[in-house]
Amino acid sequence: MYLAMLLVVSVLSAGVQAVMDPSGRWEGKIMIPDREMSLTVDLAKTAAGAWIGSLSIPPSTSIDVPLGTITIEGTVVKFTAMLPGRASFEGKVSNDGRSLSGTASNAEGSAPFQLTRTGDAMVKLPPASSPLPKQFEGVWEGTVEVNGAVKKIGLRLSPGADGTAIGVLISSEPGAPEIPVTVVTVKGAQLFLESRAVSGSFTGTLGDTGEIAGEWTQRTMRLPLTFKRVPPLH
Repeated sequence: MYLAMLLVVSVLSAGVQAVMDPSGRWEGKIMIPDREMSLTVDLAKTAAGAWIGSLSIPPSTSIDVPLGTITIEGTVVKFTAMLPGRASFEGKVSNDGRSLSGTASNAEGSAPFQLTRTGDAMVKLPPASSPLPKQFEGVWEGTVEVNGAVKKIGLRLSPGADGTAIGVLISSEPGAPEIPVTVVTVKGAQLFLESRAVSGSFTGTLGDTGEIAGEWTQRTMRLPLTFKRVPPLH
């Protein structure tokens, strides 16, 4: 009898785990005070068993932003996202497996979110960044003119532990969060940056003067942009 009960519990538990599988497309809202923002999260598992995902906040510029560390513990789902300012999400799948609710947090505070499973996952992962040559490593600064206003843009490029390039865009506006660069690709003297957090990209060439001259593209905008190296402080 005891063995039979264990088998029943085992079967029931397996059924619950199958229902709680968070794979799929989840759509809903983040309830920020005084307003709501749409949120779409795609979660899937690779053939090797690793979790992957992407996130969009329409109609903002944060589209198909790759998720960072994804942790699934029973019905609890945790992940981070490469948004301006590090953002983390923690939610719980409902008993019927149809909804995912929890809290989104960043340096400014936290807000609840409520999502509903709407279909299969459509994860859109970016290509991997390339290794970072020494001549591109460091801090750079440039300016763009938008509607008659000149704005400074900083760029920090550094190698990761495996040598792969890591990039961060830095706004000159006080208190503005750093913007992660999703993809950094270097081919010879050519530099390509993509930041899905702001739907922006940069294509430029490192010239003999030591400057990276190119163009910043963001949705319908195309702006000339030249990055000059910022001398290190001594």
